[in-house]
Amino acid sequence: MNQQGSAGDFTFVLHGASGDLAKRKIIPALAHLAERGYFSEHARVVFSQREKQTPDEALAGVDAFLKNAGDEAGRKNLGKLKPFLRTLPITLGAADAKAKMDECLKGLPEPHVHYAALPSSRFADLLSCLDSVRDPNRLRLVLEKPLGFNAAESAAIEDAVAAKLDESQVYRIDHYLGKQAVQNLLALRLGNRIFEPLLTREHVASVQITVAEDLGVEERAGFYEHAGAIRDMVQSHMLQMLAIVAMEPPVSLEANSLRDEKLKVLKSLKVPQITGTPEIVVGQYGEGYVKGQPVQEYKKEKGVNPNSTTETFVAFRTEVQTWRWAGVPFLLRTGKRMPKRFAEIVIQFRDVPKPLFEPVGGQWTGNQLIIHLQPADKLELRLLAKTPGERERLKPVSLDLDFFNTWRIPVRDAYERLISDILRGRLGLFLRRDEVQTQWAFTDNVLNGLKRAGVEPSPYTSGTYGPSSATAMALRSGALWAEDSV
Repeated sequence: MNQQGSAGDFTFVLHGASGDLAKRKIIPALAHLAERGYFSEHARVVFSQREKQTPDEALAGVDAFLKNAGDEAGRKNLGKLKPFLRTLPITLGAADAKAKMDECLKGLPEPHVHYAALPSSRFADLLSCLDSVRDPNRLRLVLEKPLGFNAAESAAIEDAVAAKLDESQVYRIDHYLGKQAVQNLLALRLGNRIFEPLLTREHVASVQITVAEDLGVEERAGFYEHAGAIRDMVQSHMLQMLAIVAMEPPVSLEANSLRDEKLKVLKSLKVPQITGTPEIVVGQYGEGYVKGQPVQEYKKEKGVNPNSTTETFVAFRTEVQTWRWAGVPFLLRTGKRMPKRFAEIVIQFRDVPKPLFEPVGGQWTGNQLIIHLQPADKLELRLLAKTPGERERLKPVSLDLDFFNTWRIPVRDAYERLISDILRGRLGLFLRRDEVQTQWAFTDNVLNGLKRAGVEPSPYTSGTYGPSSATAMALRSGALWAEDSV
């Protein structure tokens, strides 16, 4: 049954349809949307890739990929795409590429949505195949991160995009913004009187953002050696999550109102101190054990330079230098080969002025608001309650909002939510050019500072939470990493 209503007529062109991202995330999301009735009978999906395949062959290839990955849920609805699917064998950048694309799209319904599931080095080739049509009802462009590998490369890409399209036609994806928990963080803040007044420097002791991965570099060595943890995770996902936590309430939920407030936060960020008492730690995983299995060090991974100085871990302290947040430490951490996979935002509230109760275990944990992003989307509020018995002791208890258990419907995948917004022309969950440029400016300052200071990654054992110096850095801010919250 159609629960959401059709997004109307459109043509969705997936460039890089044979790539891992397309097979793992984008195509299953499209298939689920088709199953749920988002596609009108005239809608079309075009798989654009170098290989010449029939629609049946293309779907069989995706099915085999997902089967090998153990993703049965992703396989389930692939057949729903078949009535809408066409394939386009094309080599972007070739002399005949534009003619082939024009011929394929001739007569297909608008808007034509071009999704670039491609390396950013290929964006220019795609743009050369697009007409300059400054109308979001006719043409939309979706760009995956990273938009280049520094501020200068990003600006060059953006200039090429702006030469052909208006800002209203460009959807820059950060899939973390499609997660239910991130969207509910906005609802929690802006829809509930009890929380918004507490999210200030007077009540918040610290904010932590962690994205931990138990996997290593896997098959991404070619990309990761060039990127590292800071470009891969901090520049995009983590700075966006920070901005949503720290932004002022917008005047409306209109896209530019939200983006304006996020931009103010991004512009106010303090660059971590590199020398003296460092506010940043970078690391690189060595051999160790993850989930009981031995794993090799990063330098021995296939495709990695044996003398590599690429960071696979980073933890740093920054501040949002605004009236609301001045002085509150924001601690960000991400790394590979950590004990478990999870992503969360932990807002640590200040202690009561005069503790009257004895904490269980002798350690006072205080109140926390935790936004869990993976492996499950949920919100958790940690309070202190008196333990049964005569002694006046407090123990943490949790109030949980698990979205699946609350609504009794499956939580939508982030890509599914974002693609449905693209089809409906909604820009609120996508980045604006000035946001991306400001994030790159911050990231470049960090990377250039590390390079000038000659800082190289410290080794850490796989299966741990990074170098011990990251713990010491957090302690200097009066905080402990919340490693037991998942």
